[in-house]
Amino acid sequence: MTATRKVDLRGAAGTLLMTLYMRRLDALSRRPILGDPYAEEVYDRIEHDVHGLWRAAWDVPAIVCRSALLDDWTRRFLAAEPDGQVLHLGCGLDSRPLRVTPPPGCRWVDVDQLQVMAIRRRLYDLPPHVRQVAGSVTDDGWWAAIDPARTTLVVAEGLFMYLSGEALHTAVDRVTGGTPRGEIAFDAVAPWTLPVSRWTPLLRFMGTEFHSAWDPAGFAHRHPDLLERDDVSIYDEVTLREPRVWLRPLLSATGHVPAFQDSLRLHHFTYGR
Repeated sequence: MTATRKVDLRGAAGTLLMTLYMRRLDALSRRPILGDPYAEEVYDRIEHDVHGLWRAAWDVPAIVCRSALLDDWTRRFLAAEPDGQVLHLGCGLDSRPLRVTPPPGCRWVDVDQLQVMAIRRRLYDLPPHVRQVAGSVTDDGWWAAIDPARTTLVVAEGLFMYLSGEALHTAVDRVTGGTPRGEIAFDAVAPWTLPVSRWTPLLRFMGTEFHSAWDPAGFAHRHPDLLERDDVSIYDEVTLREPRVWLRPLLSATGHVPAFQDSLRLHHFTYGR
């Protein structure tokens, strides 16, 4: 980890800095949920305007619980498939390949836009079997870095809601059609959050909004070969992982409100033989 880099808070760069900021807040807390050991150092090495990031503080438990559960699923996959392949789509400034310690026989591919990967390469020292590929997940160029023969896990955190529905389906089709078998793990938002995202102060500040929401019937129809393995409400996960025990009953009650229960869910599918 070396020099600092100016990061514009607007658009995609703002979303990657926002999640790093929340992982840092969690890491600095007395009883962290995720406990990302790299978040503080990486955050401190970025020169940026912090104005507006404080608005993300209220959502820290949900975001770090999301990361923690995806880490758990990734570790489980690597334990079963030490020579498998992990496609970390829209990786941003996430330290996941360092947190989960992929074995040397694993092929790990981080994918994000060119300007994001340029920053990422300057901030992280990653092992040689972790490849850094610049490109939009909606393009075909990065696919050349993929081994089409390996069992594959796709991890897409905080990504699919920013894609159009068609772009999301295309990305899923590319993976399921281009690798023999594997798993896909991602988070998705409820339909009511799409119009709300246009008026959410933090997302408006960053100049971005959600473009697609979870449609279980439509997804199942478009991808009939996918088998659902897990479907988790983030409120249920926060209730389990929240270290402040006195807060768990309130979170549980909130999570039973249908709109909130479905506001952010984590999905885990398998495919292939």
